[in-house]
Amino acid sequence: FFSRLIALRAASRSPSPSVFTPSAAMSLADLVTVINDLSAASQFNQLLTHLQSQEEMMIQQLPQLDEVLPALRPMEHSLGMVFILKAKAAAVPLSNLQAVHTFLQQCRRLLLEGDPVQVQMVPSHFATVCAKFANAAVAIAAPAAALRPLQHAAQVLQPSPAHFTPVHTEVLRVALLARHYPAAARLLDASDLLEVAKEKTGVAPRDLLLYHYYAGLACCGLHRFSDAVRYFTLCYTAPTHVVHAAMVEAYKKCVLASLLATGEQPAQPKYTALPIQRYIKTGVPAYSELAEAFATRSPAELRSAITKHEATFARDRNLGLARQCVGALVRRSIRSLTQAYLTLSLADIAAAAQLESLAEAEGHVVAMVAAGDISATIDEPRGMVHFSESADAFDSPGAVAAMEASISGAIGVATKLQAMHAQLCTDSQYLSRVMRERVQSRWEDDGMGMGK
Repeated sequence: FFSRLIALRAASRSPSPSVFTPSAAMSLADLVTVINDLSAASQFNQLLTHLQSQEEMMIQQLPQLDEVLPALRPMEHSLGMVFILKAKAAAVPLSNLQAVHTFLQQCRRLLLEGDPVQVQMVPSHFATVCAKFANAAVAIAAPAAALRPLQHAAQVLQPSPAHFTPVHTEVLRVALLARHYPAAARLLDASDLLEVAKEKTGVAPRDLLLYHYYAGLACCGLHRFSDAVRYFTLCYTAPTHVVHAAMVEAYKKCVLASLLATGEQPAQPKYTALPIQRYIKTGVPAYSELAEAFATRSPAELRSAITKHEATFARDRNLGLARQCVGALVRRSIRSLTQAYLTLSLADIAAAAQLESLAEAEGHVVAMVAAGDISATIDEPRGMVHFSESADAFDSPGAVAAMEASISGAIGVATKLQAMHAQLCTDSQYLSRVMRERVQSRWEDDGMGMGK
């Protein structure tokens, strides 16, 4: 590659035509030289300043940047590669398969082998490259191919394991599009992403909203509906002055996930932003009616509500969740019978759960026993079901280990909350805001008193 650049330098002195203009060749040659020299000397701050001054030149010479990248090594020249790929990211046409494949290969090297020290100097640029990498993989219907590079890129960008980055959002997005729910579960289960630092990671409010929304979707795919409710709630209750589309969709799915998890509508936190509260009251009638139908404990009414608003649920891509609510209502009805009866006929179960046949009732009972929802045996000749206490031994080693893990987790959360509280108490911006709100509240109280 360097021999070609030398040839280009020579060509610039002669009148013979070249694929590059002389000035472009000189600029690119100088760029490679500077990246190599300053990286070798670990003078990354000086290199950063130089690259920032050359961004416009890179954009002007986009076609030639493909010739520069092979000469750079990710671990040694991450800073230079980030700037070059960021310049390319804005111009790669997703409809051009050859250009997309080339861009994916170039990004993959950086994401898998990049130097954390250099990458963390330009978090916003690196996040932009990762987002374009994810979009390019989706454009060629290969989101799974982007999963491992993005997982590694998220770790590279993190100043610590507790830091949330925009790349975590992209990891969840491609995992969902690839239907790779285990990958999403590993991220959600293994990470306590409690640190949000815009300066260090380039994170924006939109990244947090979408992360919680995607996390809720992943939990729905994993049938972890209680966790889904928690993530969707974090999304739609975020502080805001406007109604964000992700918040609206999160609330819709939160209603369905809550019905599946608890049989009730989600409790709306008091700190929900007023624009969202107003929208919820009138903007989601289909979901309100479905929740009201669920509350009647009548599968027929619930099916009627789903049929009535089927087009709405299908448009929102929530029809599958809505239909699952019927089965959840039936299971909830059968589970309530176990609390009142020790023995019951299949006919009585079918009548109580408003099922159409004994076979359907038997199928639900068998499925619930297999899932561990209830403990029961079926006397097929007599058509009777005998309910019993759960066979779980809560004094088993597994139960003790689970309890210890839960206690340890609770202690860890409490410790982190105390640390965050201590940090907030000494944060000048937070203290100034609290004082302003107190003064404003006092003025309002005084004004009301004077009005009286």
